[in-house]
Amino acid sequence: MNKGVDLWKAILGIAVRTLINVLFIYGLFQGFTYSYQFSYKLFSDVPYKVGIHDVCSVSIEEGSNAREVSKLLADSGVVESKYMVMARLYLGKYNNKIQAGTYKLEPAMTPDEICRCICGIKNSEETQ
Repeated sequence: MNKGVDLWKAILGIAVRTLINVLFIYGLFQGFTYSYQFSYKLFSDVPYKVGIHDVCSVSIEEGSNAREVSKLLADSGVVESKYMVMARLYLGKYNNKIQAGTYKLEPAMTPDEICRCICGIKNSEETQ
């Protein structure tokens, strides 16, 4: 009788460890997948919604920082994620160039076009 209980304990222990390992690997896979998708969208300069030209009027107040502007753009539906825009503003060094004003933006614009627009930059040569 004691051998049967020990056998079931061993089987249950193996099953629990296997379940924990499977969940851990699943979590890693999901994390890598999310990281890849975020990085691709961040660096590929692809519009949020291709072909949708719904113009949104976005008003940026004087003294707004990158965090406030990215939240405003995400709430207006121009961009997919405020974190994506915030990363783009910081990586593209646009965060200190944001200008107050009202802008006509649309989801079909690339993140770089949106950043250049809200910074008052006319073409890509002025970013250097």
